[in-house]
Amino acid sequence: MSEPPSADTSRHTRRRDGGRLGAVVGWVGVAAVLGLASVTFMGRMLSAPPAFVAAAVAFLPYLFIAVTVVLFGVWALLPDRRTLPVSLGVTVAMGASLWGPSWASHDADGVEGLEVRVMAWNLRRLWGGPDDGGDAQACAVAAIKRVNPGVLALLEVSAHDVAKLEKALGMSCAHQPYLSTSGPKRGGLAACGRGAWSLRSGHGERFVDDQDWYYVFAEVERQGQVFNLLAVHLSPYEYVAKRLRTGVRKLAEEGDAADLQKLGQQGTQIVRGQSDQAQALLQRVKNLQDPTVIAGDFNSTRDASLHASLRHHMTDAWERGGQGFGGTVHLFDWLPLRIDYVYASDQLAVAGAQLPQVGCSDHMPVVTDLILTP
Repeated sequence: MSEPPSADTSRHTRRRDGGRLGAVVGWVGVAAVLGLASVTFMGRMLSAPPAFVAAAVAFLPYLFIAVTVVLFGVWALLPDRRTLPVSLGVTVAMGASLWGPSWASHDADGVEGLEVRVMAWNLRRLWGGPDDGGDAQACAVAAIKRVNPGVLALLEVSAHDVAKLEKALGMSCAHQPYLSTSGPKRGGLAACGRGAWSLRSGHGERFVDDQDWYYVFAEVERQGQVFNLLAVHLSPYEYVAKRLRTGVRKLAEEGDAADLQKLGQQGTQIVRGQSDQAQALLQRVKNLQDPTVIAGDFNSTRDASLHASLRHHMTDAWERGGQGFGGTVHLFDWLPLRIDYVYASDQLAVAGAQLPQVGCSDHMPVVTDLILTP
């Protein structure tokens, strides 16, 4: 006959699963996993989610990391609580499916065609960066020469900036201010051909007919082969972001609940405006016959619905040919976020992608090697 467990053994068992408190902790872990799944689903399915959901989507990888670390730590303290390893496993599996390496990361192997290196870079109006040595233009010129792209999409550059870069780099560009009312010294976009790649044509177009915000549509050519380049910078980020910062300060000073509601509405406007512009780009691409590249600053992370839609029709060059997280900006100078992208249509195979480490701007350039198939 077996002996009944001693009091010491019972207390030890309770300590390993945490008793009632451990049960509560276990169900909190389940709720956290369900919350992550819900945010992921809403971020991908809703074109204009509530502002708090959009903010959570922007930092979704870090939320997954935080939940994973906490679940692992709690499981180490309560190893007999079965819900904890299950929740941990589900979290890791979801994260791997969302951000794991692409199975088709070498889709250019054996593909023959014309090679082209595309660079997308937000130059911050050549205001400089941490390592520009006091001359942002010279830093940008040196970086572009070192990387040696044939086709460029440049953001936050004025017509004056572009003219200087054209002369220094021997390239031809089509420039368009963001707003139709802006002068040659204000920020805008440029699509450029360099070296063997020549700019066949280029002009500005509105994303949406009733919104005064432009992108550049260009055709680049080499040896009789042509592809389209759309240099884009989704809006109305800067204007609404300034309003958000102002609203946060006012909210902190006065504590007005109405301001909090306005902030939420403006955050939703950001996401809705960017989604409308992405849909307009996709509609434009569907009507094009030549291979097409969309490159630029999307002011949104890859888990937003607009990127899910773009990936459904085009190839995210970084996910296909890059390695690592691919962060192009650093929030608060330390938290990397990927908001700059190169998307390619099916006629372009991705041979590789990289982020050159240059300090001429607060953005890292995205450089993609593509193969234009016959």
